[in-house]
This record gives sequence, structure tokens and C-alpha cells, in this order.
Amino acid sequence: MNKDTKDLLADIEFDSLSRKHICHSITCLLDLPDEILLIICRYLSSYDILYAFYTPLKSEQRLHRMILNHRTRIKIDGIKINEYNYLSKLFSHSKVPLRPKSLILNNEHVTCLTYYYFSSTPEDVIRSMFRNLEHLTLTNCSHKDLQYLNKYIENLTELQYLHIVVQRPDANENMDDLETCNILFNQLLFNKKQISSIHTIDYKIYNGLLLSESLRFHNNLQNVNLVLQTIDDLYILLNGLVPNVQKMIIKLCQARIVPCYYPQSIRWICSRLIDFTLFESSIKFIVDDMKSIFAYMTNLTKLTLSIHDTFDPLFCHGPTIESILNEYLPHLLQFHYTITHHITKRNLIKNFVQWPMNVTYYGTKNFRWVHIYSLPWPANKNDKRQLPVVRYGSNSSVSSDVKRSACRKWVTITKDDEFSLLNTEYDHVCEIICSLSIDIKLPFHIYKVIFSRDTPIFSSSSIIQPSIYHLIVKRFLSSEKEMSILAHQFPYVKYLNLNLPLDECAFINCLNILRDRENNITTKSCYWTELIYFSTKLCGIHTDIISKNRQLYDWLIQYTNLKYQKKLLKNSDYPLTLTIWY
Repeated sequence: MNKDTKDLLADIEFDSLSRKHICHSITCLLDLPDEILLIICRYLSSYDILYAFYTPLKSEQRLHRMILNHRTRIKIDGIKINEYNYLSKLFSHSKVPLRPKSLILNNEHVTCLTYYYFSSTPEDVIRSMFRNLEHLTLTNCSHKDLQYLNKYIENLTELQYLHIVVQRPDANENMDDLETCNILFNQLLFNKKQISSIHTIDYKIYNGLLLSESLRFHNNLQNVNLVLQTIDDLYILLNGLVPNVQKMIIKLCQARIVPCYYPQSIRWICSRLIDFTLFESSIKFIVDDMKSIFAYMTNLTKLTLSIHDTFDPLFCHGPTIESILNEYLPHLLQFHYTITHHITKRNLIKNFVQWPMNVTYYGTKNFRWVHIYSLPWPANKNDKRQLPVVRYGSNSSVSSDVKRSACRKWVTITKDDEFSLLNTEYDHVCEIICSLSIDIKLPFHIYKVIFSRDTPIFSSSSIIQPSIYHLIVKRFLSSEKEMSILAHQFPYVKYLNLNLPLDECAFINCLNILRDRENNITTKSCYWTELIYFSTKLCGIHTDIISKNRQLYDWLIQYTNLKYQKKLLKNSDYPLTLTIWY
């Protein structure tokens, strides 16, 4: 064997040993401990986790067992349509169908998601899923979603927790839909065919829930979190509608219908109610209202009151409030309090003794307000007391552990110099509403921008905003050029809501841009390559344009939500919503 051959064999042997060493030193996914994998799962959606780790036909596998909580608690929120279709196939699997115990359907980003679930999933699959559900959450749902839900009342035999947030209607939409939502909700809980297994309910609706004395009581409800229309609805609730309630959180939306009306007789005492929270922002709420409420809850041990803008000065009089608490609530152990009141010359502010309070003042010289509140604030992670809305400037800040911005999800920007506050006072805010061009780079904690109807024409020299993935423009665009400018300034938008131009040519061009999105991505065009969901309002001018353009009409009927609204496309008294889910 010559020297060259020996050298070649030596190199091969060295290379082989090196590869073995490298292979032994490489860590693959399965080498990671479960604790690390579960931490990774925190940053993934339900789709990502199930696609990566779910093995229904090999349930003995370690990864399948590890994600038990993730496959029994499914959250569907803001995903692509192909990702939703993958989850839908798991629900309809012929041999091992996925049956979660907790299901969250969130319409915040993809506004048709819940409707799509109910309309596209086979009825027998929904019935089977609902028979297994213990927790159900519908966020930003519509009255149509609740109509679908009511269809399956009899199948929700194991449901213990129900959380419903009804979407807030636009100013020009039919408010009758809210009344329909309230009727449907009352059928879920306070009807002969009620979901009797529920013990926790959380229901929020704009303008509040309207109750009536004809409703049927619910024996099993223990935890109630409701937005009610008026204090009269609260009286109905307390007077035997939820006889075994233990914890109650109530927000009142409007002034009472009949001033100074109080129930003639209290037929029921909520003897098990020990924790009560009230949020009230009506100027007509007075101390006598508070006393009439306390009469129903004599065994209360924890009370939270958040009362804004009351005109009753007695809320500032410590001895009076403490006397009422001692008389009506003899077992009270915790009292969290915050009130704001317009100060007049006749105001008599007296200190609290039994429950010490802090007092601060704000406003102008001629229009002053007092804010009285207990500390610590927040008292715990569930303390939802609100800081006062300062309308006339503030001379002193609330000495609280909570920053004002921490209590707000969004902020309105009306002046150019207010953008700088996003890095200081509003460093917890994630959404902005503005009527100005944005000429600075927004901080990365801002992910949603809403341009109001007063926003000027967008400038082509605007600064690129890489953090924004949710964009809403409430005024009509003037042309497709404005759409191009927005796409350049907000290139990473996933959820887009625009009012398209009224001009026929510009309207069609804008829709064609959205129709040809895949081609735009291929050619590296600037039109939102990460877009998941687009929505727009169609007024009468738009529907006329669509009806006259056969090619456009056929495409919209085939690929958008208009396939379910063919009749409304020709005859509708209200603007239609066009949605495209990519």
C-alpha cells in the first residue's frame, strides 16, 4: 500500500470518527425534557401544537401524552383558513375525533370564525363536541352565532363555564340585533330548556342585558359576571333569579328607567352571596340605591364598589357610608372602594375611619372633582376598579400601584406631540385611534392602529411601521393609490379592515389587488404578503357595482362570505360586510 493510499484511508477514518462525534453531540427535539417543550408550547397556537405533536392513532407516544392540556383546551383565534380546516378535520376524524373539554372561538381578528365553525362543521360533529364540553367561550360573537348556539342547548349537558362577549355594533347598524342577543342569552340560562349544568357565567354586551320577572330561576349558578342595562335588572337578578349565587360582578350601563323606584318587598335574600362587585358610572346613582342593593346580601364578606361621576355627595361622607355598611353588611371583612364626585360649595367630605381611604383632587379651578379610593390598588389580580377619566386636566395624580396606562388597552391620539407619550405614560397601550398621519416609528408594543373618519389623505413618505399587524381605516379610501401607500407603510398587516373607494374604477381595482394576492406574493409586490383576513363594508353604490360586473360577482360568491348572502346583496337596508379569509 503506497503512502498516498494510506493517507487517504487515514483521512476517511478521521472523517468517520468526526461524524460519529458530531452525531452524538447533536440535540434533537425528542431529547428535550417535557418542561422545555411545554414552555415552547406557550408561544404556539392550538393549530401549531396539534400539527407538530398530535398523533391520534398513536396515543401512547410521549409527545401525545405531553400535550394533554393543549388538545383538551382548544383556542381558535386569528388563524389562516387552511389551519382552521386542519383543526376541522381533527374534529371530524373518523376513528379518533378530537373532543376538547374547553373551546374558545374568538372573532376579534377573523370576524366570521364562529359563524364558519357553526355553518361548516357537520351537525353530528358539533353535537358530539358539545356533549363533551365543560368550558365554552365565544368572543366578539354576533346574534347569528348565538342563534346557532341555542340550537345545541340540549347537547351542552356537561357545560360548567360559559363566557360570551357580543360584538359592539357600528353606529349605522341595526341595534335590534342586541335585543335579539339578550333574548337568546336568556333562553340559554333562564328558560325551561336552560343549560342547567352551568355554575359560572360571564356575559358582556353593549348597552347591557335586559331581564324580566317572567324568567325562570337557575339553581346551579354560583359565579355571575354580567353587564346589565339598569339597576332594575339587578333587582330582578337578586330577587331569586340566581338563588345560590356566591360571587357576583355587575356593571350597570344606563340610568334607571323609573327614578327613585325601589322594590316594594324583598322576596329573596341571597344567603350564599359573599363576594359582590359593582361598577356604576351613572350620575343618577345615589346612596339610597346602594342601600336597596345591600338589603339582598346580608351575609356579604367582601365588597368592591367602583362608582364614577356620581352627583350624590354622601358617597364622600365617610361616617355615613361606614354606618350603612355596618347596618346592612355586618359580616363584611374586605371593602375596596373608589368614587369620583363633582365638588360643589356645599360638599361635606368626611374621612373614613373603619376603612381608611385616600383622597385626591383634579380638574380646573372652576370645575373640580374629588377621587376617594382605598389602597392597595389593585388589592389583588382580580381588582378591576377603574381610574377616573380626567376630562379637565389633573392637578395631582392618583398615588396608586397601577399606572393609568396599565388600565387601558387603547388610547386616542389627536395631536402630533401625543405620539411621544406612547413611550412613557402609555407604555402599556397596544392600540391607538388617531386622525393624523403617523410620522414617527411606533413602539413595538403597539400592534393595532385605527384611523378615524377624519384622517387626511395618506402620504407616500410615511414611515414604515413593522409592529402593526391589525389595521382599520374608517374613512373611504380615495383610490387604489392610497391602498398601495398603506401597504407600504404597514407591510406586515395580518388583519385588515378598509372602506374601499366609492368610485367604480377605483373600487374594482382595489378588489382586484385583494383577489390577486397570491400573484402579488409571487412577484414580491408590496401588498400585504402576510394577510390572513380582510373585511370591508359594502354600501349601496358598492353592491350596484358588483351586481353589474358578472366576473367580479362570480368570484365574490365563490370565495367570500357573500356566498351566504346572495339575497341580501340585492336587497338590504343596511351595509353588508364583505370578508375574505386567506
